[in-house]
Amino acid sequence: MKKVKFTAAAMCAVLVIGLLGGCGKEDRESGDLPAQQPGRYVETELELPAEWEEQTIKQIFMSEGKLHLLLEEKNGSLLQEWEKQEDGFVEVTGNWLSELVVPEGCTDLKLMQDESGIQYLFANCTEQEGYRGRLWRSDGEKALEITPQKWAILDEEWGYYEFINGIAVLNDGTLTANATRYLDTIAGGDGNVVDSEETLGSYGNEVLSDGESLYLLSADNTGAISAVEKRSGGKKNDGEIIPLVQNGAGMELCVTEEGTLYSAGSEGIFQRNPGESNWKKLISGSETDFSLSDRWCIGMAASVDGVIYALFQQSGGSCKLKKYEYDPDAVWEVKETLKLYAVEESFLLQNAVALYHRENPDVMIEVEYGYTYNDKYSDKELDYNDIYQRLNTLLMSDDAPDILVLDHLKLSSFSEKGLLIDIEDVVGPLEERGELLSGITGSYRQENGKRYVVPLQFAFAYITGRDISEDQMQSMESLAAFLDGKNQSYLGPQTVSELVDLFYPYFCVDIVNGKELNQEVLSEKLRALKIIGDNCGIVAQHDDSNGKNGHGYNMWDLASTIRLSITEGNGFNDCMFAIAITDYIKGEFTAFENSFQPLIQMGICAKSNYQDTARDFLRFVLSDAVQGTDYYSGFPVNAACLEIQATADRTENSAETSIRTEDGGEINFRVEPYPQETAKKLLDLCRGLNKPVGEDAKIREVLTENLGEYLSGQGTLEDAVAKIEAGLKMYLAE
Repeated sequence: MKKVKFTAAAMCAVLVIGLLGGCGKEDRESGDLPAQQPGRYVETELELPAEWEEQTIKQIFMSEGKLHLLLEEKNGSLLQEWEKQEDGFVEVTGNWLSELVVPEGCTDLKLMQDESGIQYLFANCTEQEGYRGRLWRSDGEKALEITPQKWAILDEEWGYYEFINGIAVLNDGTLTANATRYLDTIAGGDGNVVDSEETLGSYGNEVLSDGESLYLLSADNTGAISAVEKRSGGKKNDGEIIPLVQNGAGMELCVTEEGTLYSAGSEGIFQRNPGESNWKKLISGSETDFSLSDRWCIGMAASVDGVIYALFQQSGGSCKLKKYEYDPDAVWEVKETLKLYAVEESFLLQNAVALYHRENPDVMIEVEYGYTYNDKYSDKELDYNDIYQRLNTLLMSDDAPDILVLDHLKLSSFSEKGLLIDIEDVVGPLEERGELLSGITGSYRQENGKRYVVPLQFAFAYITGRDISEDQMQSMESLAAFLDGKNQSYLGPQTVSELVDLFYPYFCVDIVNGKELNQEVLSEKLRALKIIGDNCGIVAQHDDSNGKNGHGYNMWDLASTIRLSITEGNGFNDCMFAIAITDYIKGEFTAFENSFQPLIQMGICAKSNYQDTARDFLRFVLSDAVQGTDYYSGFPVNAACLEIQATADRTENSAETSIRTEDGGEINFRVEPYPQETAKKLLDLCRGLNKPVGEDAKIREVLTENLGEYLSGQGTLEDAVAKIEAGLKMYLAE
């Protein structure tokens, strides 16, 4: 995990997305490469000098047609510039740069050079008021600081410096800096700002240059690239919008000195030549490190002859430099192409497909997602019923997927229709040998011994609070008993739909008995829900007086407003955030209802012509090759990997945000690694989980529509049960 500072609401989503990448969208050419024809792009790894082990690579770029890297001493602030030559890397550091001492704590270092050979160095440097941009240039053998005076002025309203997101230089020595709210044009001679365009944060990313033109990278609210604007000569009135070929999350862009653009991400590497509107796919993402989730690209550069370089930072700190080059003799080896359909995008699946192809070059797995991460974290409403209908149509066609991931859908309907094969021969032996958590995977074995789906990951309901013990918040009944009569609201005001969404998954399955409603169990659960709702306070909708912009409370409000929270624990790394809050409020935590949320529920289509290969892929995704990585998206079902992740070294993991306190003020809040005894508790909780939560859109709809009067005290329990039974009668009888 990188050390970052975000707002609390966006932190988890941005960390994950920034680190692990995304999937693609419109305006791309077909990625199918011709079979058995020689000539294709291949990935190779370049060996880095052993002496660089004590250095940190800060930048990768092209200069005068050759690959250059900027290095910084790990325990110092001195810089080195290296050039890739035929016999290896050679240091070419200019005297001005070797004598320049960069202030401690500077980030985003970028070395640039104009057509006359003058070099410039940019850095964001930490000061008491925050980051401040600094700029130097070569002046013969000396370094001359030319930081614009504007960058040293604090914003009167917010009290911070304008943050510089990116900077680039044109051939004539003019620099363009993308600040938080302005696009500044800077004279390279003295650093004077000669023009300033107010952008109001439109460009939240790097600035690229081919020497003659600028490429401004717009960013969405997650920090992902959302658009590219090309400006010839750097002029606003001479620009064009370049459509993206793939999703901006985790995507890298670079441009050659001749204006050829390259886009690289989990879908692959694409090329867009000057004057052309379409992107050409050079290599599939599954054949590159861009699709591996234990590393992230920290820079990319390309030469005019089409050789592409990408530098990857791996978990643990080591770097790998990869080269992508056309090999006229390389042969496309794929003999089988399987299709995998997943309802939601998954980092684990992305990683698994890439790793499986590397071990089995003759097999390619193409992935289609119903919803991408961008869909999930945008304002787009996710309609899983629509996905269900579309997938059913697809499964009945001649183009049915081979492998299915069916999260949020009614799994039994697929097996009952004969659309899935029995995978007991794959999963059963793994359980018998103790390789899987049978408390999680075993719940999918049916009474007849068959099994059609297995989850690859799981989460659990992490419940924590002030002045409440683990036993008192273990279940709906114990929580209701504790809250009964309490004057202070623990969960904070809730709407009916929020309260239903929070608790119905834990009794959704229990209230259905065959094709009938179990009135006794439903009544018991609704009594507990009424007590919990009385303590919360039922509201028709949230106002903005709490600063929540119409939304309910979450775990970050435990430090200020509420006393109890239920959130989803999605892995040992992901739980760092919730545990930090628990420690702050000096509370306890446990797994609510001892239940788990199954994730990435995989099955194999009965119509597949590659069932044996699909079975082999399923074994692979259940192995440590895939399960061994903590994706921030769930705990592994592989028992050995669960224990390894529990004992992993997280000393380098940290994050920082701001939270509101009880007195209404804000403080900086550090998320630090938790101790091993806490990891052991998480491990024990995971091993003991044995009840999958339920999910049913119709049951949720009927509960939400008919519980308003009862929860607000205007209706009886008997009336509520009767209305719910009437609303579900025909649905359950189907």
